[in-house]
Amino acid sequence: MTYSFSYSALPVVMRRSCAMLWSSLLLGMLTQLGERLLWGAALQPQEMARVLAFALIFYGLSAWVVWELARGRSWARLGLSAWFALSLFAWVQQLFGSGMTLSQHVADAAVLLLDGSALAMVWFGSGGRWFAAQRREEKAAPPQAYD
Repeated sequence: MTYSFSYSALPVVMRRSCAMLWSSLLLGMLTQLGERLLWGAALQPQEMARVLAFALIFYGLSAWVVWELARGRSWARLGLSAWFALSLFAWVQQLFGSGMTLSQHVADAAVLLLDGSALAMVWFGSGGRWFAAQRREEKAAPPQAYD
């Protein structure tokens, strides 16, 4: 079995979409860790370990899903879209009922804007056509034998 994936071979719209998703992950991670570790109250070592472990697991899985999206996996596109919808709903809920600061709302809005724009690129226009072509290629490819 050969593995041939080249990020530079992706269409421009997919590279831009993935770059926006990577930027969103980085911004989200920095703001989440920043508000808990740098700007929050001093945490106990056990609590700090839990926060860091959660961040590593959550953002690591998210990075893997973005990577799979770049490889043309439709499930990654669906999963990221569902996560975006849930995140948008949660953000709207927090606007009206939480004690978050304005800077936290703005950072979350920036993450949502990046995610929404990136997902629009992969669902519509040339990104959507690229995904459709990927599905056609998967269906047309003969099954590979494993030795």
